[in-house]
Amino acid sequence: MSGRPRIKAHRAAAAAAVCLFLAACSQSGRSRVVKVVKGPFDIKIHATGQLQSAASYHVGCPSVERLWQYTISFLAPEGKPVGEGDPILTFDSRELMQRLQVKQAELDTSLKELARMRLQEQQTQEDFVLQQEEAKVNAQKARQKADVPQGLMSDNEYKKLKMDLELAELQEKLAESRVENQNSGMKTRFHVQESKVAKLKDEVERLNRDIQKMNCLAPKPGIVVYTPDWDGKKKSVGDTCWMGEKILELPDLSHMQVKAVILESQAGRVKEGQKADVRVDANPDKVYKGTVISLGRIFRVKSDSQPAIVFDAVIDLSESDPQLMRPGMAAGVGVTISSKENALQVEEAALVYHEGGISVRKKGRLDEDLVPVTIGARSAGVVEVLTGLAEGDEVVIRSGAREGGR
Repeated sequence: MSGRPRIKAHRAAAAAAVCLFLAACSQSGRSRVVKVVKGPFDIKIHATGQLQSAASYHVGCPSVERLWQYTISFLAPEGKPVGEGDPILTFDSRELMQRLQVKQAELDTSLKELARMRLQEQQTQEDFVLQQEEAKVNAQKARQKADVPQGLMSDNEYKKLKMDLELAELQEKLAESRVENQNSGMKTRFHVQESKVAKLKDEVERLNRDIQKMNCLAPKPGIVVYTPDWDGKKKSVGDTCWMGEKILELPDLSHMQVKAVILESQAGRVKEGQKADVRVDANPDKVYKGTVISLGRIFRVKSDSQPAIVFDAVIDLSESDPQLMRPGMAAGVGVTISSKENALQVEEAALVYHEGGISVRKKGRLDEDLVPVTIGARSAGVVEVLTGLAEGDEVVIRSGAREGGR
């Protein structure tokens, strides 16, 4: 065989070997070929969050005078359907019961004191009226005795009758004054005692109402969902909570939202009105569309176990799945912060990093070439290609390939 045919044979054999090698690599899962495409390119910020109802009836610690700390004594099971009027949450009311016993005893004592006072005041009034009538009679007798011509008796006797008349009239006025003072004082004393009784009655009625508040009933049919606190923990029987704290809710499952947690470094890139894709962890294959409708006003620590600085964003879902979705479910969120209509793009896994820069393995007719590229934005495992490739080019992605293309 001459030299030229021999070279051709070697080249053909080498090409066949390369093809067999690439096919074997592809079949073994060590490499795959992807195309460079052109189309919409969304730049997204990824976050996590929890589902919440857009309209829920929240149940928490009631407003009770002089009570700030509460202890849960009953909780309806989470996920349990309840009807209107069913008990869903109860707090320990022993402290209020003790207050009620004390106030009821004070009220009973005040009522007895008021009854005793009425009898005593009535007796005193009757005595004073009797004394007044006696004084009137005595004064009338003294007038009759003094109404005798002076010439019919001695001067001393006449003066004595006049003095007796003056004394009788004074005693009559004094008795009349006593009755008036008794009436006036009795009204005042009655008013003071009746006010005390009324105040105690109000306190007893208020305590009875407060005790009723400690038993929370469902205002409408629904499903019980426990509300997690800022650290993601849910309450249980025996836990302590504070006035104003929310314990559970009866959500409207037909309209759901996501309360997303955004990292501090991404804070300036998220705006109201931006679109978002939501995947519920319970069904990650389904994508729900949403819109950012509000942003948190302050930054906070995510939790005790995760001290990252974050802020909250609420994403309203355009559709909901009442059969699947429940408040508190974990969800992944992708917020689209910018979008390009017609961008050249390829999977980020196709990039090969080396000292000279960034390249890709572009598939040729017989082999693959290491082609340098310039990249732009990245998002969700896809990278924008600025230079080095064209639409339709095929690039090879090797699993486990080392840097530098070796």
